[in-house]
This record gives sequence, structure tokens and C-alpha cells, in this order.
Amino acid sequence: MPPFYLEYLGDSIELPVGETVVGRDVGCMLRFNDPAVSRRHLRFIRREDEVFLEDLESANGTILNGRRVRGAMRLADGDVIHVGTRELTIRMPDVPSFEASTLTLTVSEVPPSFRERDPTPRPKMARTTTMMAVTVPPPMQEAPDPGGEPLVRRRHERHSIELPLIYVSTELEIEVATRNLSVSGVFVRSNILDPIGTKCRLTILVDGGPALEVNGVVRRVVDRQEAGDDFEGLGIEFVDVLPGQRVWLQNVVDRAQADDGEA
Repeated sequence: MPPFYLEYLGDSIELPVGETVVGRDVGCMLRFNDPAVSRRHLRFIRREDEVFLEDLESANGTILNGRRVRGAMRLADGDVIHVGTRELTIRMPDVPSFEASTLTLTVSEVPPSFRERDPTPRPKMARTTTMMAVTVPPPMQEAPDPGGEPLVRRRHERHSIELPLIYVSTELEIEVATRNLSVSGVFVRSNILDPIGTKCRLTILVDGGPALEVNGVVRRVVDRQEAGDDFEGLGIEFVDVLPGQRVWLQNVVDRAQADDGEA
């Protein structure tokens, strides 16, 4: 069975067999943080040796090679698809000089979450206002591990990256934004805070990839008094990160580094 790839921002993403829905919704297998993209915008239908594209009655439509998609359309190598402001290109494996990526839209089964281990109910969702990042926060002074052993200092350099994120603990469920990110942790901006040591579940809404559900532990709390003119929030260490999730996290960091180099 020949593989098929989507090319986006220089990366090639393998399309799985079956249906791949693209949109802004957290449940979409491939999602974009673009207001011009509908929640369920389009879908790819991959069979053994062919791929079809179908618009899902999106508000702004789907454009294939300059023409609006109406009904299911069979795709060929080099076809260019515009969804909102994003551009995707179909690539086949037998194209000369094509290099397949390790990025896939199936990031393996998510490990058991803290909620499966702790069935304590939580109150209704609270929300915070998304704020634009301005400066990089000061280095974290990380809290000791609840088990008594001191933590090794931050394992990977964090980069200033703003992505939507859903934070869930036994006490909170809030929609926030990342302040900075690495493959081992994240700082999120929030004026609603959990204490150090809180286990949490994060859904990171990656742009141009699947929503990543990662378990974490709060290692630092920055309250209003400590933040001063900077942002309040939570420093969170990732735990139980699966290989497929780590690849996508590294991809997000690499894109940010490339953007910084071009700025």
C-alpha cells in the first residue's frame, strides 16, 4: 500500500488510511489555529491506492488548484489545497528527491491520565482571557519533587511560543495559552492557579498537527505578587510523553527556532 503525504511548512505528514478530518475543532486529526478555518472544514478519504478530498460545508470553502471544491475530488501528486490561510500540497512517495518525514497524525494511545487514577469530580469550567506574549519570563526556580528528591534543572531550553491549551486538573478546567514551550515542559499564562505538585492533563492545540494530550505536574506557581508586571501562570513538567507526541513537540519547537532565525 503506497503512502500519501501532506506537505505543510516544509514538513511532510503521512495520511493514515480512512478519514482524516481537518479543521479548528480539538477533535480534528489535523487542526489549524486559524479563524478562517471552520471547526470541521474538510476531510481526506484515503483508500489503498488513492486519496479523495471533500469540503464539509465550510464557511469559507476549500480551494483545490485554484478552484472551489464541490463534492469528493480525487487527488494527484502536486495538488495544492488552500484551507483558510493555510496551504497544503499532496505528495506521493515515488516523486524524485522527496524525503518522507517521521510526522504522523496517529500519535499512539495516550497513557492513562491522572483522572483515571483519581476519580475526584471537578467543578464547572472556568475560563481566562488569552493575552499576547510580550517578553520571555525569567528562568524557573523549580519546586522539589513531591517524593523528596530534588528535580534536575530544566532539561530542555524553552522557546517563546504561543499556542492555545486546555488545562485540566481535579479542581480546574481552563482554556489558556502557552507562554513558552519545550519538549519537556511548558509555562502557561493563567490568573487561576493550582498548587505545586498538582497532576494535570494538557491538550496542546498544535497548529498544523493533531491536538496533543499530555500528562503533567505543576512545578512552579507565579502569582500576582511574584509576577509584578509580567504574567501570572503555571510552570508544568510533562510526564509519560509518548514517542509520537515528543516528535510533534520537537517539531513545534523547531518551527519556532526557524522563525526566530528568520526574524
